[in-house]
Amino acid sequence: MPWERSSSQQDSLPDRWQTYRNPRFGFEFLYPEGWIDSIPPENQDGIVFSDPKNAGFEIRSWAQLKRSTQKSQPTNFTTAQGIPGRLEVKVEAQTSTMMLTIDHKDVRYHWRGIAPSGQFSNYYRFFSFIATRYRVPN
Repeated sequence: MPWERSSSQQDSLPDRWQTYRNPRFGFEFLYPEGWIDSIPPENQDGIVFSDPKNAGFEIRSWAQLKRSTQKSQPTNFTTAQGIPGRLEVKVEAQTSTMMLTIDHKDVRYHWRGIAPSGQFSNYYRFFSFIATRYRVPN
């Protein structure tokens, strides 16, 4: 788990959070204090954070300018900021993901939570908490 817990605290969330703010596209999202960030790409389009205590658990986000031919995806989710997006969960044999895609103005934003499939159900609330609080510039 990305935080210390006892069996009676199965659904608890971390007490301490940090906020990542992207210098190029301005999106921001929460990640647990103590998670390790990757070296961002030179174009500054995104970042990856991983749990140093649990291999295979990560949060990543990036953005890209939308192509004029790219259509907005149908939405099924709204962030706390009031921005509509598409939230998808994929459970596969080894790794499962929660993915948020937001088309806002001329930018497509992506956020992804990744966990080993055998432990994904323990991370669902954690990933959902972060996705709900994802922010984009107005």
